[in-house]
Amino acid sequence: MAPGTSQVAAQLKEQLHHEHPDLILTTPEDERFDDARACFIVRSARPFAVARPQTAQHVQALIKFCIDHDVDFCIRGGGHDCAGRTQVPGALMIDMRGIDYVRVDDSRATARIGGGVLLGDLTKALGEQGLVTPCGTIATVGYTGWATLGGYGPFSSLYGMGVDQIVGAKLVNGTGTLVNANDEILRGIRGGGGIFGAIVELTIKVYPLQKGQILFSLIVYESSDLEDTVLSYTQGYEQIKANAELPAALSLQPMIVELPELGKAFALLAVWGRDDHEEGRRWFDKIAGLSHCLMNSPEPISLHKFVKNNEENLVTWLSYGRTYTTSVKRWTPQTAKVMAKYGKLIPGGGTAISVHTLRSPKPSKESVFGSRVDHLMVEIIAVSPDQMYEEKAAAWALAMQKELKETDPENMLEGSYISLLSDEETDLRKVYGEYYDVLLGLKRKFDPQNVFKHTIPNLPV
Repeated sequence: MAPGTSQVAAQLKEQLHHEHPDLILTTPEDERFDDARACFIVRSARPFAVARPQTAQHVQALIKFCIDHDVDFCIRGGGHDCAGRTQVPGALMIDMRGIDYVRVDDSRATARIGGGVLLGDLTKALGEQGLVTPCGTIATVGYTGWATLGGYGPFSSLYGMGVDQIVGAKLVNGTGTLVNANDEILRGIRGGGGIFGAIVELTIKVYPLQKGQILFSLIVYESSDLEDTVLSYTQGYEQIKANAELPAALSLQPMIVELPELGKAFALLAVWGRDDHEEGRRWFDKIAGLSHCLMNSPEPISLHKFVKNNEENLVTWLSYGRTYTTSVKRWTPQTAKVMAKYGKLIPGGGTAISVHTLRSPKPSKESVFGSRVDHLMVEIIAVSPDQMYEEKAAAWALAMQKELKETDPENMLEGSYISLLSDEETDLRKVYGEYYDVLLGLKRKFDPQNVFKHTIPNLPV
């Protein structure tokens, strides 16, 4: 396939006008074009058009057109890819966010959701029925991309990762046909994302939350001696973990961020995911006591409000830069010291360090997600709405990544989280481990022409 042109865009617009007049197509001539193509990360790459399908049939029509006219396309969910890979120059951007329904099954054990639903909309719809499902922490993240490539979040230890929630899928394949995913494709989707087709619907597991609220606290520690604070917390955490005390309902996301009046501070997003909030409060107090705590204010909150608040406080759309990542097996003094060192060197402009935790993951041969061991996924957020920080933040992030690997090589997990990597730095054999050949075989079987080449992962078919 090849880049599209203005002539191709005109052909597509004319065809859609006759066959699908309700399908929104935006071209560079439209004043709304830049808004339509905008994603979280600013990139100069421009698609030849942006389509906003509302139904699976719309997606079929778009993909068939691209196949018939030999033009590139890419699938965009929430638009949060931190390496900007949903912005492909000269391609048709198929923006799935119009396919956003949430339909809970009568059993209240599963829900069918549109392939473009965002976490904010999903948590709101489920919360209104006293239900939750594992999700990430930012409201405008697309659920499908988050879940199908792994899916870390506050329910990972309690109910499993995003990939573990997927029990069914419908997708438009490389011939433009709408199909129900069989067991082989489902296994590949669970970790391999959209490499077999445009996912227009997922069926996922959902869980009751009787009170309709999680317990949340932002725990902030005194951080004038950042290294001492991080060491105190991490050593205490590892001791609790070694004693097998950590409950599955407890989620802790450590961060080093710049806070008003406090400067660079070590903090935690603490979530208790069950209804027994008094037990959650006891655990929050215990975790707060691992170092000198300045703030610990537990409050019941809906999951929807949790992801919305994080969106408002932690994310600025139209930001420059990208995130980097590496995964470690556990907190060691060496890893803690590197984190503290680079925490003190945070360049500013919203850059930060965040650590996602996976504890006691259940083994599974029904997905191709590779990192099913206890580990910490270190997210180095070299992103700012101010472009002046972009170069400095990238240098800071790469230096931290390098020092983590060199300082504590035995603590490094071989694979990293593909959602936070770029294609250039991704070693897919390490990311997928024993499942790499399985995933490659499935790709060659179900998309032999590599119609879905602008995807994550970018397999060498």
